[in-house]
Amino acid sequence: MSSPSLSHAARNIRQSVFARLAPHIAARRAAGETLIPLQIGDTCRLPVEQASATATESDISRYGSISGMPALLEALAEHRRDAGLQAARSADHVHVGCGCTHALFCAVRAVLDPGDEVLVASPYWPLVPGLLMAAGAIPVEVPLTQAMMRGEVDVAQALEARFTERTRAVYFISPNNPDGAVWGNGAITALADFAQRRALWVLADEVYADYVYDGTHHHIADRPGMEERTISTFSLSKSHGLAGARIGYAVGPPEVVLACRRISNHTLYNVPEAMQRVALAAVQHGDAWIAEARDAYRAARDAAVATLDGVGILHSGAPGGSFVFADLTPQLGGRPLQELLEAAIAEGVLVAPGGAMGRGYEGHVRICFTGVSQAEVVDGIKRLARAAASF
Repeated sequence: MSSPSLSHAARNIRQSVFARLAPHIAARRAAGETLIPLQIGDTCRLPVEQASATATESDISRYGSISGMPALLEALAEHRRDAGLQAARSADHVHVGCGCTHALFCAVRAVLDPGDEVLVASPYWPLVPGLLMAAGAIPVEVPLTQAMMRGEVDVAQALEARFTERTRAVYFISPNNPDGAVWGNGAITALADFAQRRALWVLADEVYADYVYDGTHHHIADRPGMEERTISTFSLSKSHGLAGARIGYAVGPPEVVLACRRISNHTLYNVPEAMQRVALAAVQHGDAWIAEARDAYRAARDAAVATLDGVGILHSGAPGGSFVFADLTPQLGGRPLQELLEAAIAEGVLVAPGGAMGRGYEGHVRICFTGVSQAEVVDGIKRLARAAASF
């Protein structure tokens, strides 16, 4: 008698991008050797001082509100309005989740049905295809940001080329993960016009909105006709250095937010109030922290770019965000990236493989410049270059 099969999503969601590297990482650590972690979007800065030691006994011993702490919802709406997003009109427009991943999942389930297609601008955050598939949606890649940065793509034309009768939404990130691309006014206008013409939802991932170094961040939800069809997502992991607190949120129309809260109630029940209280303190006292972080990250970005130029590794510049996307295709000489990543681990540095971020990027790596000190970023890139030179 055969066993029941796993779901389609479980069979098709890819494993961690680091799964194939895990034995090499473990072996180096078992030998007592360190690794410079340039693979994940952490911060090297301590969080907002007031965010520490804020939980109370009742936060830990009792269930919290399934809709989120009212004070936090109000503070998040105000914070986003102050940062330029007028669509964050009130707490009724904000859904708080256990990280942006959870908030985005709730939003996807609120507006999409199984089998609906989502146009995903690539290269993209590695988790988004699996997140969409877990919700029953079908991700459809649209190569955009690398060509946008070179001025070589018509955004509307590229989206239209992948549109089908099953398309229900578009997902994009600005500033982008992994290449830092900041969607300019023309690209945002083209996307807004396309979404309205095709009656689509827009999932605007804006977790790095506070960290633009070159250019200006544009909120698509504030364009005429877009507020009622746009869900914008944010993360205190990125904005306030609170990755361990797992607080993210979505800003959208009140009816979408209500649906998100129902879905959250039946998947998580409530976001831990202890972490919400930490988030509230960070948001209330974090403006100076963000400004200081932006300056520090910009300096780290500049150092990373200068080092990549110095060692002859191609890259796309990183106008915003936490990452620079480097093209090692010339160094690979036709060999698989896996071999170079293993050589990099042997040199003491860990980076993320670009093949997990879209088709056609199998020779790229994502390098985080915010997770360790500037000196370690520079050292890590030089170690990567030594590994590449070994090819």
